[in-house]
Amino acid sequence: MAINIKQIVADAMLDLCRTKELKTITIKDIRDKTGVSRQGFYNHFKDKDDMIHWIYYDRVLTNFHNTDSERGYYENLKDYFLRAEKYHFFLKPAVMMCGQNCLKNYMLEHPFEWDLQYHEKWYERNAGEKPVMEELRFFTKYHSMASAGMTIEWIKEDMPVSPEIMAKRITNLRRIGLGELLKDTEDKEEHPYGTV
Repeated sequence: MAINIKQIVADAMLDLCRTKELKTITIKDIRDKTGVSRQGFYNHFKDKDDMIHWIYYDRVLTNFHNTDSERGYYENLKDYFLRAEKYHFFLKPAVMMCGQNCLKNYMLEHPFEWDLQYHEKWYERNAGEKPVMEELRFFTKYHSMASAGMTIEWIKEDMPVSPEIMAKRITNLRRIGLGELLKDTEDKEEHPYGTV
């Protein structure tokens, strides 16, 4: 069985976050905890920020790796918020760190491409008229950034409402905001942000 260095390093980082401030954890701390060599670390991650992004992607963002999920958007988003709640001890200090490659920037940028593919696939399945791409990109980016921004605030504010409420609010706002653009009518397939 192959050793998964990324998982070993991620587990060490998460373990260290329980006893030490994330911003003070060094790659040397992680190497000391895992026994992974310097070269071994850099064979898998560019730097500490890259590792933080990967942990977020691997542990929290799992339902949003592709747009082919059979589950509805609300269910995927609810699971995302439940995982964010589980890893709050790591996510809060990670989104508070600022810099060129910080997690906060990654969280603001990452959802747009996924959302755009999700909306384009919805159009393909519905065989309706092709959307005006400039308009679709604008509305998609607006809702992606709003969702990510509210998620970051929710994490920073120690998650004042439940994951279910966050998922419901964001899903409903997307349904309202994208309703006309995504042809929310009776004769189409269920809206991609169906009722919750």
